[in-house]
Amino acid sequence: MSNLPSGFAMLLFLVAAEPEQERRIQPTQDEIESFALPPTNRPAGVSIPTDNSPIFEFSGVGLFAASAADFATTEWGLSRGFQEGNPVASQRGVRLLHHVVGPAAVYWTTERLQRSGKTELALGLRIALMAAYSYAAIHNLHQVNGVPVSP
Repeated sequence: MSNLPSGFAMLLFLVAAEPEQERRIQPTQDEIESFALPPTNRPAGVSIPTDNSPIFEFSGVGLFAASAADFATTEWGLSRGFQEGNPVASQRGVRLLHHVVGPAAVYWTTERLQRSGKTELALGLRIALMAAYSYAAIHNLHQVNGVPVSP
């Protein structure tokens, strides 16, 4: 057998061995009652807060901040000769109303959603509007500063 390739003896052993008889494993009642999952050493995952947590409060402030940034960069661009891309917001009063009433309505709605237990939806709405206003503000800055905006 010393002339056979390594591992061949193991292969012969596995082929020649008798198959193990199938037996049903039956745990005892004590084993079932004492069963517990092992503790994980992973850090706690991100959890959505269910109360008025700092994350939820910050998202409300961020909502108004992003809206104000969009309004300010729009006005700055208009003062430098650019035109408003949204025909509905071509008048300053309409723009200001949009940037005050829009976030206020979302803030009011998300407060109610959060109180009714739909915190994930409320936080998602706040983050979505914050992202939209932030994108608009960044887009305006790129336009005013002459930086080409990628599509």
